[in-house]
Amino acid sequence: MIQRRRVSRICTVFAGAGFAMLAQGTGWAQTMGRLFPVAVPGYAEAPGVTARSRLHPEYDPAGVAAAGSDFVVYPVLAAGFGFDSAPVPGAGSSAFAAIRPSLRIQDDALGLAGFASADLTRYARGEAADSNDVTAALGFGIPLGPDRMTVGVARAVTAESGLGLAQSGGTAPFRVVMNDGRIAMRLPFGGFDATERLGVSHEVLATAGGIAPAFRDRTVLRESSEIATAPDRVLRWLVLLKAAQARYRGVVPDAGFGNSGAIAALGGFETDAASLWRLRVLAGVMRQGFAGDVAPARITPVFSAGLGWTPDGLISFDLAVSRVAGLESALGTPGTAVTSADLAIAEAYRRNLLLTATIDARAARIGGAAAREIDIDAGATWHVSRAFALKPRLWFALRQNLPGSPPREARATISMVWSP
Repeated sequence: MIQRRRVSRICTVFAGAGFAMLAQGTGWAQTMGRLFPVAVPGYAEAPGVTARSRLHPEYDPAGVAAAGSDFVVYPVLAAGFGFDSAPVPGAGSSAFAAIRPSLRIQDDALGLAGFASADLTRYARGEAADSNDVTAALGFGIPLGPDRMTVGVARAVTAESGLGLAQSGGTAPFRVVMNDGRIAMRLPFGGFDATERLGVSHEVLATAGGIAPAFRDRTVLRESSEIATAPDRVLRWLVLLKAAQARYRGVVPDAGFGNSGAIAALGGFETDAASLWRLRVLAGVMRQGFAGDVAPARITPVFSAGLGWTPDGLISFDLAVSRVAGLESALGTPGTAVTSADLAIAEAYRRNLLLTATIDARAARIGGAAAREIDIDAGATWHVSRAFALKPRLWFALRQNLPGSPPREARATISMVWSP
């Protein structure tokens, strides 16, 4: 049996997918945060705090440092190939190849981090699934009193199914271009902390997939305020207030969607960050209003819960369950709630071998019918050396009543990553 050395830094309360999502509090933050595999202030967790992202200096790329400063550039080139059983409904299976160059920048002295990547994918058949996507994000952490303020901007192209983001990276019929900006500030006040978040984003369908082109041509303003008891206690009590406004462009009468607003109030608790078991629970209600005759105003129960377990410094288990509504309800009837459950497991089997597995499930009603989607993803990252890694991956999806998506899809890939 292989002996594994324990890493002294234990995963924090935001270790893994479940707590990273709940920390932001909205499906919008989940969507953006999962697009960046590195720490960008305002969007992603810091590296080195989970089994999945833990730092291993002997294998992590050294980067190219600018003389006389803390500015470091990390270039990466990934190339891969694979097979997809149904990249486009009705087109049959297809082999594919992909090239993904990326660049990460970091300056600890300035509190600066950025990430940019391109995804160039070509299918032997099913050319409609070909992609030429660019993703970029830039964030600053600015000292502010005893804490700091984070500012971030991002541009991304994502693939979505009828129930939202293709979170495990599979193909999906609706390509969405998102431009996003956000600012967050946390201030301690003795016995409690206050965190304010403000963000604005513009989203538009790059490919409509049979949906009205104006369906996602919208600008969204989101604001949240969180008040929590001081973190030095075993149990922290939380109160979260959220508000959002969406303004669509080019909406025609009877389109089934339009300008809307939502406000939500939630309360709950989270346990200590350093404990073996970590739990965060928020529950409350959301009131949604719609312009014109799109849909009647309604009040919807919403909740989010996350459970984390770290039995070893190299292993993490994270479970997140949520029910969201309003602007996060994908292709469902305006105001329809989407229920989701996400399980993520990561184990650093060796210091140069990371094993991961995720299960994502979502359910809602689309066009009056029950729609469901389950994604199962298993992969590994094997660092052959500091500069070279191999990443095999298997992905499988089961879907029911999702417009534009096949009922089943399987995908196998192997990628080679070079980090000079």
